[in-house]
Amino acid sequence: MSSALRTVLSDFTRIEGVSGVALISKDGFPIEYIMPRGDVDPEALAAMVVTLIGAATRISEELRFGDLDIVTAEYRNNYLLMEDVGPAFFVVIADRRAVLGRIRFEMKRQRDRIRAALGPSA
Repeated sequence: MSSALRTVLSDFTRIEGVSGVALISKDGFPIEYIMPRGDVDPEALAAMVVTLIGAATRISEELRFGDLDIVTAEYRNNYLLMEDVGPAFFVVIADRRAVLGRIRFEMKRQRDRIRAALGPSA
């Protein structure tokens, strides 16, 4: 993992309630990730994220909602937030202690930093 990517991902894991973060390629492969204790298979997550974002994009196009921003899925015990950051998707997994507004704010605030860490193709 590049030093810049490690720093960005590590910073997100310091947010209260955040248990995992990942950068997922648009073709469904994990680029870099920090996951909790092996609870989440990064390759399975990557495939599902691409499918979920694809469905959300189709909904947005069909209903003319505009460009996709952050997709948020709320589950009984966790949150899953996904954002398109250019050549990849940025994914945050958090437990219910997390403050969604804080995570969303940090995701938006760090977009350019994430893109820069991904390299020149971003």
